Amino acid sequence: MIIGYARISTQHQKFDSQINSLQKFGCDTIFTECTSGRKTDRPELKKALKKLKAGDTFVIYKLDRLSRGTKHLLHLMEEFNEKNVNFISIQNNIDTSTSMGKFFFTIMSAFAEMEADLIRERVLSGLDTAKENGVTLGRPKKQIDTKKLVKLYTIDNRSITDIAKLMNLSRPTIYKHLKEQKVLQRKS
Repeated sequence: MIIGYARISTQHQKFDSQINSLQKFGCDTIFTECTSGRKTDRPELKKALKKLKAGDTFVIYKLDRLSRGTKHLLHLMEEFNEKNVNFISIQNNIDTSTSMGKFFFTIMSAFAEMEADLIRERVLSGLDTAKENGVTLGRPKKQIDTKKLVKLYTIDNRSITDIAKLMNLSRPTIYKHLKEQKVLQRKS
């Protein structure tokens, strides 16, 4: 099946040239949408992508009709690859069913991977810098009323499960604190 997608940014624009090109190409179904290319939440695009099956072809008039953001475009290209769907951009002469189209896709995938690696490196570097500057990372430690915990366990003779429910704590946390207080001697 050949599925086409046309997008305009404003009501003042027209779909005519895109739809004519997609019809000439032989699209079985054409999805149209009026929204910004920067938006990634597009209902009609989602419907088109959902309809695609292995061996299908997804056709657009121009790359900027599909996405104006590199990340989003690369994400879509990866989705096409995972679904084994051919991708064609009429005006840009991109066809992933050809050797040159596959090459173009491979280059785009390499850029996407490099971008992800660079982001990961920046995040790790930022975390290291934060640690060096004494910034505490992660969730703040919960203040636990250790005296109450010990009392519930030793004097009130409550089970670990009961204490966990009463104090809104996990069982491992209770065991840890009871061991720290050296009161975990009773059989459970």
